[in-house]
Amino acid sequence: MKKVQRHLEALQEDRLVISREEGRALVWQRKPWLQGTREGINLMGASEAVAFNILERFAGNKLPAAVLKDIEPLFKAAEVRLSQEKADSRVYRAWTDKIDSVDGTFALIRPKLRPEVFQTVATATFFERELLVQYRAAYKGEQTEEPAPKRLWPLALVESGGVMYMVAQDPTREPRPDKGRPGWLRTLFRLDRISKVTEAGVGFAYPEDFKLREYVDTEQAFNFLTQPPVRLELVFEGNAGNHLKESPMAKDQEVEMLPDGRLKVSGTVIPSLKLRWWLRSIGPQVEIIAPEPLRQEFATDYLKLAKRYQR
Repeated sequence: MKKVQRHLEALQEDRLVISREEGRALVWQRKPWLQGTREGINLMGASEAVAFNILERFAGNKLPAAVLKDIEPLFKAAEVRLSQEKADSRVYRAWTDKIDSVDGTFALIRPKLRPEVFQTVATATFFERELLVQYRAAYKGEQTEEPAPKRLWPLALVESGGVMYMVAQDPTREPRPDKGRPGWLRTLFRLDRISKVTEAGVGFAYPEDFKLREYVDTEQAFNFLTQPPVRLELVFEGNAGNHLKESPMAKDQEVEMLPDGRLKVSGTVIPSLKLRWWLRSIGPQVEIIAPEPLRQEFATDYLKLAKRYQR
């Protein structure tokens, strides 16, 4: 006990813990981390300052308020620490201007996301609390009446193409194998389409069978309108398909050069809207050889386009 006492006293001297008397007992408590920006500057090195500066820049707006409140002094301390004229400050300060992130496709103006909606959803996701959500689904078009509230369990938040989605489970839609529903109903909800959201005041038991990475990889929900896997065969002209040699479209991808100089690429993929968007972005430099239904779909679409532009 004396050894523990000495260790706690040393931590108190370093201002990492505090103590108080309760009757005849001495109660020790971890000190709230960084009570102010000044204290954070004194404890923070240049490497930590860069790390927190990058975290704030790329993920600061994705943190729930419960987390952001605790580490906000770190963000402020990092900013001040990098602004100081110290021997190591210049190269560390310059790093934040040497990296960035850009979209791989044509950049659209992202839909506005109301901060109060995001914080309510993020906080409920963090603490595993049930939500009451009023959602305006895109397929229903313009709605004049307020949508009815829906009970949802928020499981995860995912950003895709600059849009924030909530993966949520409907607690009223239990698995019904006899009805063709082997698992719980889990759906994507775009946060900018939520007209109103409130906490229901109750928590929920986070489902043990849900793993976000498995959901993204296996369900392919973020590719939209997915279909059963197929063997996709493509033929590219010129250099249009060369990027697939470095970034394969499938794990079992095969590449061969045809006698006419065109590049043939084959692999097992899941047809989806995103796959179609990608193929259309290449234009006439790619030809779909198989599967036949997808080839015919593109042929029909291109005939319609040709007639439209001929007018």
